[in-house]
Amino acid sequence: MNFVVFDLEWNSAVPGKAGVSENHPDLPFEIIEIGAVKLSAEAKSGATFTANVKPQVYKKLNKYIARVTQRSQESLGQGDPFPLVVSKFIDFCGTDVILASWGLSDPQVLKQNMDFHNLDSSSFNKAINLQVVFAHMAEGGQTSQQRSIEYALEFLNIETDLSFHDALNDACYAGRILNALLLKTGTEEHEKVLRPFLYDPFLQREKTWQIAVAAGGNAEAVISKQEITCPACQRVLTSDEPVISTKKKKRWSWFLNCEKHGRLRCTISRYRREGKDIYHFKLTLPYPPNGY
Repeated sequence: MNFVVFDLEWNSAVPGKAGVSENHPDLPFEIIEIGAVKLSAEAKSGATFTANVKPQVYKKLNKYIARVTQRSQESLGQGDPFPLVVSKFIDFCGTDVILASWGLSDPQVLKQNMDFHNLDSSSFNKAINLQVVFAHMAEGGQTSQQRSIEYALEFLNIETDLSFHDALNDACYAGRILNALLLKTGTEEHEKVLRPFLYDPFLQREKTWQIAVAAGGNAEAVISKQEITCPACQRVLTSDEPVISTKKKKRWSWFLNCEKHGRLRCTISRYRREGKDIYHFKLTLPYPPNGY
């Protein structure tokens, strides 16, 4: 089993009206840099991978991204097309790989880019979210706190000798955090320790939809009558829990169960338009997947 900690930098349409014409809904974020580091059996950092990607959709650097990454417009012309870069990245990762990233965003963006280019992503079917691993192993399960890499490094007293918001450097930092967490467990069975956090990063983990009904109805009754299916496997979800109002009868939360993917949270908001109540639903798979 290979552990590869990776990080992405990406570009998007320029903000505001200027970017409306170039915005591509199937590719909201286009990868412009991939950085990764392999972890050895002892969880120590090993071989590294870094590559710039020449964008094909968003060729003008978003000002916000330029400010965060300290990249220039000229730098977007340096690099190879995404299919070539990701092919090299797959070779670097090898077979039976577990991808590790800080948060869930990077695997999702990787999937979006691979789907956009009609590339096979089947080699990436195991991942861990280091943000949640840190929350459980360092802070006792405070998953509601989405800590930054900078916070975790300071918390664990890890040296910060590299610049931030560079894909390879951030991957190296995330690797150091994982190494420090695993060392604290006092065991070399790292795969066993991390198994509760494994998930398939390319599952459809979320879906949103909305319905319109006559205004003035009982919200809990409207919500509970919906047939809701799992975004990953399309099984019909069941629930023996009530719909809970979370904000003055304008927002609700409802927990449902999938036979395969566990307990899912559905959040609902309501607004009124043209004599109709519009309900907006957002359904999300749990992470960690087993409710660790």
